[in-house]
Amino acid sequence: ADTAESMRALLAALDEFGDRSVLITKSNADTGGRVINTMVDAYAAANRKRVLATTSLGQLNYLSAMRHCAAVVGNSSSGIVEAPAVGVPTVNVGSRQHGRLKASSVIDCGPDRPAIVAALKRALSAEFREEAATTVSLYGNCDASARIVSKLGEVDIDRRYPKRFYDLPA
Repeated sequence: ADTAESMRALLAALDEFGDRSVLITKSNADTGGRVINTMVDAYAAANRKRVLATTSLGQLNYLSAMRHCAAVVGNSSSGIVEAPAVGVPTVNVGSRQHGRLKASSVIDCGPDRPAIVAALKRALSAEFREEAATTVSLYGNCDASARIVSKLGEVDIDRRYPKRFYDLPA
């Protein structure tokens, strides 16, 4: 399926969940991004009461919003990496993330309306949301930088690397 066709299918699937609010973060500079963003803008304009589209929320706001979402839907790496780390189900549409490690909270589906609807129904079920809330992320628990800093603090640089360097006078 081409980009526009896949996006039409996703938006049509979202229409089947008309009682749900939808937050859409637009495409980056990916192939087909302009087409997707044009479609997203039109969809948000036609559904102002329940759909908000934004170019970016910034990292902190994005992760905060994700924590309060019922599910992440699309083909972004964010649904593969961050969503499982915060315990939110992901509906991964299409093959863009094929070959990546995926937690049990990630549901893969084809880029067609019936497949997306079925995956969304499963992701929104109480059972699956409960399972996703306890999923262990395959990409760690978001504390890598703290662990790296801690390990670096344990290294005695002077003993390990005794060679000295001197700056030449200007």
